[in-house]
Amino acid sequence: MPGRLCIYDDKSFKKDASVLIQNDMIIDLNPRYNIPPTTPIPALLNNGNYLYTHFGYLPSWASSKASMNINARSETVFEKKTFRDSFKYKRCIIPINGFFEWAKEDKEKTPYLVSNVKNDYLALAGIWDEYFDIDLNMKIVTVALITCDANEKLGRIHHRMPVVLKKKDFNAWLKSDDLKEVNKLFNIYPNEKIKMYEVTSEVNKVLFNEASCIEKVEKIEKKTEEKEEVGQLSLF
Repeated sequence: MPGRLCIYDDKSFKKDASVLIQNDMIIDLNPRYNIPPTTPIPALLNNGNYLYTHFGYLPSWASSKASMNINARSETVFEKKTFRDSFKYKRCIIPINGFFEWAKEDKEKTPYLVSNVKNDYLALAGIWDEYFDIDLNMKIVTVALITCDANEKLGRIHHRMPVVLKKKDFNAWLKSDDLKEVNKLFNIYPNEKIKMYEVTSEVNKVLFNEASCIEKVEKIEKKTEEKEEVGQLSLF
């Protein structure tokens, strides 16, 4: 997917993308540790604006929010009617500190946090558009993450992952008109660059937004002691 994100520190991203940020509309980031779809997330648009956007993409021509997409597949983003114009003209970078995926076993779902091994940010490739929100009576910027096949490490629990951009590719992703060059950026993020660990099941609750969402759950191994069978001593 992913369907849940966390973003609590964007300082390193702002530093790395400083030449591309023309209008910083997020002076002080509001830390969030469990972000579900429809929640505001920061994004750097290819027009230079760094601002909060709607997590869930809606093309400008959408008739309702029922057609919302939180991600677009890298294999088809350039040809699908819903995404192709944004892919050509409205690309963005979505900085996050991590995202959640769930390991499924029978009816149990165990959440894992996936992040950069350096405890830094992940710069996700995204697309955006403006949608007129009737309820708010205003245009809002909506975004979707672009996904690709998962690397081997993440693939143990989920088959897809976001496309993660390298710092050197920020400019090409936002500015290039050469779509062949842009398509070359759809690479699977290497195993050695991510870490993943189990986190609290509280993450399953969409309204739970505490720092404990990103803390590692230490599994307690229960050791069973072997018990010697001692027969009762007979008095007779």
